[in-house]
Amino acid sequence: MKQPLSKTKKRVKRVSLILLATVLSYVIFSVAGSVIVFRLIFPRTATVNAFELTYDDIDSAAYPREEIRFPSGGNSLFGCVYRPKGESAGLVMVLNGINSCIDRHLPEILCFVDSGFSVMTFENTGVDRSEGENTVGLSQARLDTAAAIAYVSADKTLSKLPLVLYGHSLGGYAAAAALADSPEVRAAVCLAGFDSPNENMHFSAKKYVGILADLQYPFMCLQNFFLFGDKADLSAVSAINQSQKPVMIIGGNSDETVPPEISILSKADKITNPNAVTLEITEKYRGEHSTLWLSRDAAKYLCENERPDDKQRANELDAAFMENVTGFFREAISDRR
Repeated sequence: MKQPLSKTKKRVKRVSLILLATVLSYVIFSVAGSVIVFRLIFPRTATVNAFELTYDDIDSAAYPREEIRFPSGGNSLFGCVYRPKGESAGLVMVLNGINSCIDRHLPEILCFVDSGFSVMTFENTGVDRSEGENTVGLSQARLDTAAAIAYVSADKTLSKLPLVLYGHSLGGYAAAAALADSPEVRAAVCLAGFDSPNENMHFSAKKYVGILADLQYPFMCLQNFFLFGDKADLSAVSAINQSQKPVMIIGGNSDETVPPEISILSKADKITNPNAVTLEITEKYRGEHSTLWLSRDAAKYLCENERPDDKQRANELDAAFMENVTGFFREAISDRR
């Protein structure tokens, strides 16, 4: 005959069931919460700052461009190709930061064209003229870059040019990842790039919700894996080391968007690639997240004016910086690795 449970055993069983229900509820709500958070922080978007140069601001006859489209997953992405006068030295693919539209790095694009390079740039999934319900997540830039490189490889003209990458912020991470993903890439310049998508999300979340970010971190990683699978969290440093290709890693000492805790530059001591070089910009005003390529006057103007209205002044490039970058590309292209 089955013996009735004692009061103590009943209490233990009840507490165990309550704990189990609590844990299951926490897991379910955390997973659902991560899905919602991704939707909120990676919406469909288009960001053009008032100070940014656009194609309408320049002499388009002097810098004609071809509008293109190519597939990335199930979406069609919008891009542009510029060509120099005369023979092209190579193709620079410009990779934008998060939410940035097609002209975000137009000053550098024009400089590359003037230096004899063809240039391709594009808008990531979910940004402005590119398709996509939303921008999905940080690792989407890696997939979009791979799709752009596939487009170049299939193009009869562009595929003949040595391919190099110039990426900023999210684009800096994507450029590093592409070194390992795509053998077509000859070299990359990574500006203000972060090392890991998961680490970046965790660090950013801690700024807003503190210790709660630690509790949610496993579920953010899980959601990132659900979205991107084995493409979810490649370390930029790991990709750089794996590739052994020429890479220039640039960062600023006053960068608050991609600070030292998560930047590629801060992990330079872990880089074993003998073809990697680093550059930290410490000059006042120029060492911030989006002023690395600007002249000191332009950087100072942007930093001291909430609503800068002189676009030409706000986008003046640092000549030495650009000469360093174009020289790096030329050397990498000439070295037949």
